[in-house]
Amino acid sequence: MSAQIVLDHYLEKYQTLGNTMSDINFDNLSFFTAKEKVIDMKGQWVSKSYYAAKDKEAIRITYEKLYGTHTHNGVEWPNIFLGVGKSIHYLDWAGEIAYTKNKQPEYFDLQPVFVGDGTETVVGFSSQKQRQILKEERRSADDYLQAKNPNLYALLYARYTDTYEYYLKTGKKADLVTAINAETDPDINAVFNNLVFGTEITVRDLILMNLQ
Repeated sequence: MSAQIVLDHYLEKYQTLGNTMSDINFDNLSFFTAKEKVIDMKGQWVSKSYYAAKDKEAIRITYEKLYGTHTHNGVEWPNIFLGVGKSIHYLDWAGEIAYTKNKQPEYFDLQPVFVGDGTETVVGFSSQKQRQILKEERRSADDYLQAKNPNLYALLYARYTDTYEYYLKTGKKADLVTAINAETDPDINAVFNNLVFGTEITVRDLILMNLQ
């Protein structure tokens, strides 16, 4: 016999209308407490959880970025950031996911981005919400680095102030990538060539991997 879903137990206990099939605003459930969203080193939303008494996780919401092919004027563009998805996982008393509800994806109203030379050459696609998400991710990744490794953060800012700020503002990383790869200062390269603890990845590679 499978374990009872934690949410069902509390809905019944407090005689609250709702079930795993209905849309519930979990923030309004007084018997649950929310923990702040988990954000990874790239600044991307990973999950948010709601807990019952004694720190028992009851609800876990996970987020994903949806990539795929976008067609414009009969031309297919692969690997385009199309939208965002969200799944709600209901946990049982054993701490296992008993049921998952996948919410309807939200797709962007993508518009072409032009190269800017008067030829109407398309170089990509974006929307207001897509740009907002990506900008927030860059700032969150910046904050993550500052919190986790303030010395490395200070080094990057001191050495690449203008190119780093330009990347944070625009998302264009080419100049920053070039500057990091072309670094000649031996002390900075010594830091960049260190392996990240517990991995075979260098600090330089990790920085470049986390750029959008």
